[in-house]
Amino acid sequence: MATKRAKKTDVVSPSSAELRKAVEAIAIQPKSGKITLLTRKLFNVLLAVAQQADDSGDTYRALLSDIVANSAFDSNDTALVKEHLRRMVSVQVEWSTGTSSQKPGRKWGISTLIADAEILEDPTTRRVWVEFSFAPKIKKKLLDPVQYARLSLQFQSQLRSSAGLALYEICVRYLTNPSHLTMRETWEWWRPILSGTPDTEAGDEAKREYKYFKRDYLRPAIAEVNAVTNIFVELVEHREGRRVAEIQFRVTEQKQPMLALDEHPNVFDSTLVDRMVKIGIPLKDAQTLYADSEENRIRAALQMTEQRMRSTTLPPVRSGAALFKDALKKGYAPPVEALPPATSGTASRTPAAADDLKARLLSEFSAYRRKEARVLYDEQGEEEREVARQSFEEDVLPGLGAHMRDDWRKRGLDSKLAETSFFDWLARKTWGEPTDGDLLAFTLSQSR
Repeated sequence: MATKRAKKTDVVSPSSAELRKAVEAIAIQPKSGKITLLTRKLFNVLLAVAQQADDSGDTYRALLSDIVANSAFDSNDTALVKEHLRRMVSVQVEWSTGTSSQKPGRKWGISTLIADAEILEDPTTRRVWVEFSFAPKIKKKLLDPVQYARLSLQFQSQLRSSAGLALYEICVRYLTNPSHLTMRETWEWWRPILSGTPDTEAGDEAKREYKYFKRDYLRPAIAEVNAVTNIFVELVEHREGRRVAEIQFRVTEQKQPMLALDEHPNVFDSTLVDRMVKIGIPLKDAQTLYADSEENRIRAALQMTEQRMRSTTLPPVRSGAALFKDALKKGYAPPVEALPPATSGTASRTPAAADDLKARLLSEFSAYRRKEARVLYDEQGEEEREVARQSFEEDVLPGLGAHMRDDWRKRGLDSKLAETSFFDWLARKTWGEPTDGDLLAFTLSQSR
């Protein structure tokens, strides 16, 4: 087997490289094993390395430190790379041109992301290299694609969810399309592609309810892509009666200023592993958690745990590791602030003014969600509407004032006060409490 010995110019810089990603490799559906954020990132970096190499061969190589893109390299990084190389060799994915339709000329295939991989240390220079290859049937499509999307590895490095990166890859392809619309498919088709989880491993609730898929994956992914990339994505829902049957996305060039990009972005953020170890999680367990979980959820759980452990007003935490694992598993940690940093023009803004601004934003967002909840309610049948009203009466009405209770019993939704309370409750019940991602997406859509 010929080996491609990379020259210095062959080694990709993850902060500046552009990847030509074949359309067959974009909307990939995992059939066994999970495709995590870091699996996607590393796969793209390896593709960029192979595409930039200038000699023929079947095996490609790059410095481990360049792939990791950290200023320092240690054994923890090696362990992280090994874990994700294992995943890429074992995870089976379906390759297609990005549609579920069986049209003439369409091709379908299944393989692993890469065929094999090795990590080697040069005994003379002590530098560590990663060598890898692709399955022969898909190699030419990956390295010399006819149809492809141009992806920025710098934008990729800023995305912190697997769904966000998958959505970015799909939508970039349609930026120059005259309609600016992606393919239109059932939401069930989109779910494994954006979540990276096979249908066989998804919970029954996740597979059955669109509203959970929208809450857990669509809304956060759209907000993230709009915040840090050069495209603006809008969700387009197509209904059959009251239910959302199919979805697609409208893609336009980003008009709003994006979040500031790191000058030296990392593919792997090994500081998160270090922080997990500091709160009492064994190194091997921390590496496994990092490999299996979304970075944004890890950051949120770590921030909550660290703040709780530092608290002097609350009872001492018996186990920081247990608290962190519980928060990570159940996802109840508040998201880490994702809004753009203040500019010099806002540096003098007082805390009270900032609080007023956030209160006004929350008020506007609540009004917007009440309208969405009203639309949802009006599209339901009378039986479903009656169940919603009964739930409101049992769960919420007892805690409201006597005047509100009387008004509800006399006038129902004809009462403006009762109507506001009801649709606030229905919005929270349907989509949960608003997150920073929800507010960010709302702000961007309004500024458009």
